[in-house]
Amino acid sequence: MHSHPIRFNVVFPRNYEAKILESYSLLNPLEKLHHFPAMLEEGDRSGIYARVTAHHGISWIGFFAMGFESEHVARGLYSCPDPNSLCVVVGGYAYVINALHPEEWMQLEQRPVMDVRPIPESKLLLFIGATTISAVGESGQQWTTGRLSWEGITVSEIDQHRLRGAGWDALKDQEVPFEVDLITGHHTGGTRPGTRD
Repeated sequence: MHSHPIRFNVVFPRNYEAKILESYSLLNPLEKLHHFPAMLEEGDRSGIYARVTAHHGISWIGFFAMGFESEHVARGLYSCPDPNSLCVVVGGYAYVINALHPEEWMQLEQRPVMDVRPIPESKLLLFIGATTISAVGESGQQWTTGRLSWEGITVSEIDQHRLRGAGWDALKDQEVPFEVDLITGHHTGGTRPGTRD
């Protein structure tokens, strides 16, 4: 099915277990099936199934529609700063779901997500897209940066309060450094189409 298994990255404490199912036939008819997104488009027929079991009670199955068939986009299961939340990234589409109430969920605007970075000391899960970066904290999505790049972001350093990296400037044909404040999401530097400096 996949060339390499999807790993569960459990940096943050969690109130559930989650596991990728190898096939649809492993579904238990008593477990409710949830689709993400809820209304599947015709192109959303490929994806993964995961079983999520809350530490206090029920388990359910999620079908997570895949974004892009590419080795270069993010994939994985991640615990979140909120111990009741699970993040599933498949083919660069990122979903954050309340593991205890799976009808409460959101999809991140980055499509595709290129990389996911847990920052436990800041209680943030960072989603690095092709042009912007978003952060999910204990109370859900915290911020999304302005546009940092024409296409492609390289992260060079992350500490508790800031992220440093570079964005691609197609006109200058070079990487332009930027810095993001992890508390506010405000950035300095970077590049984007249509701006002159």
